[in-house]
Amino acid sequence: MSTAVVLFLLGRIALLNGIVLLVPFAAALWWREPAVLYFGPSFLSAVALGLLFSYAGRRHKRQIGVGEGASYMVLVWILLGYIGMLPYCMAEELPWVDAFFESIAAYTTTGTSCLPAGTVQPLSLLFWHRLMEWMGGLNFLILFVTVIPQVSGTFGMAVTAQQYLDFSPVVRRMHSSAVQAGKIYLGLTAVTVALFAVAGLAPFEAVTRALMTVSTSGGDSAFDFLHNDNIFLELAAMAAMTLASGNFLLYWKGVRRHEWKSVFANSELRAFVTLLFAAGTLVSLHLWHGGVYSFADSVRYGFFHVVSFISTSGFMAVELPRWPEFDRLILFLLVFAGGCIGSATGGLRVVRLLILARMAAQEMLRTLHPKMVVTVKIDGNAVPARVIGHVLSFFSFLSSFSSSRCSSFPFPD
Repeated sequence: MSTAVVLFLLGRIALLNGIVLLVPFAAALWWREPAVLYFGPSFLSAVALGLLFSYAGRRHKRQIGVGEGASYMVLVWILLGYIGMLPYCMAEELPWVDAFFESIAAYTTTGTSCLPAGTVQPLSLLFWHRLMEWMGGLNFLILFVTVIPQVSGTFGMAVTAQQYLDFSPVVRRMHSSAVQAGKIYLGLTAVTVALFAVAGLAPFEAVTRALMTVSTSGGDSAFDFLHNDNIFLELAAMAAMTLASGNFLLYWKGVRRHEWKSVFANSELRAFVTLLFAAGTLVSLHLWHGGVYSFADSVRYGFFHVVSFISTSGFMAVELPRWPEFDRLILFLLVFAGGCIGSATGGLRVVRLLILARMAAQEMLRTLHPKMVVTVKIDGNAVPARVIGHVLSFFSFLSSFSSSRCSSFPFPD
């Protein structure tokens, strides 16, 4: 394994995230906050680290193999966690362990935090946290179109990646693919900011909530919809979360190549939209039939939470403990399913569910016709047996992990 290419790629990602530190630095200057003193040294540290790694890996062989790709996918999150914690440590807001946890939680878009509820932070540090969440979604997309397809189609992810971009393990081509994905991500963010601004949010809130929504990083009590009884804000969030749950590479195919017919014919996109509307209708009707809300409010809150949970954003507009167990179970299953595979959402992803469903249908056909030869196909392309094996492995792991977590919860007698 060549460490040079790993160091080179780590240097590039460190430089990118270091440059992003200039955004909260400029914001702190504008707001005249003392936090400006924390972002300057953090920027210099991140850029110096990026330049050091880039220099150490300058003689790389211009290609990345499986071993290098796997190493990079592990080390990049540790590097990002270190860069993200720098402003917190310099501000002495958190111990370094808590700062590292906060940084990793933001970059992985898990939406969790070790900060006590009601903690007051400088606006620039809060803005940096939102930027880390947004950059986490962008970093995943960069991984998705560059490194992940090279690492043996990890858990079946390459079944989608290689259909929309001409992937090559050559570093120059990887850079081109990353730029394409980044443009779509940035464009969707701009659209989301505009939607929230039209819905009535102040500029700072519109930007920060857009960063949270596009990255599907999860809810936050300071920006929760529980405190905003605004149907226009909820509609804007639903539109943004739905778009953020789609395949960004598919959007690129439509915008740049103008192949909208093939975009709308995409199997995963159709399955995602069908699942969203079916679950939204089911939850809305059950809430209305159970007398929880009026028909209009049932549709409003039912579809909002279905979109929120299938995108793994976790925003809430009402107190969910009031809901019947059936509806909460539907939301849990939607989180398990997740959005499309070319997005920053979590979960199993819809294309994997399609593969599992079609594989199950195959087995039933083989029971009736033992000599029948059939193949699993996605958009007319046969899915290799190796990819199906990866999908089954990931499904087994996720199911086992979820079951173990659920069994640890106390249940009433």
